[in-house]
Amino acid sequence: MHTDRFVVFKFQGEWLVTYADRQQTAFATRQDAERSAFDAADILASSGHAVSVLIIPDEAEGTTPMPDKSEQRTSLN
Repeated sequence: MHTDRFVVFKFQGEWLVTYADRQQTAFATRQDAERSAFDAADILASSGHAVSVLIIPDEAEGTTPMPDKSEQRTSLN
């Protein structure tokens, strides 16, 4: 089954939403871009399409460090 993908990313000071690798819409904030992508994905999903939203964080936002492998982890089971 084909999955429709929305990609949210920052480029040259604007947040862009790309759909199907060809249509781009620019937004001033990440929140506006995410809202647009999720709203469009909801519409497609409600009509039976498989959809995904990929959000590429801005490098300036920093990243969450990976957990230390020596740390004890709690099982989710």
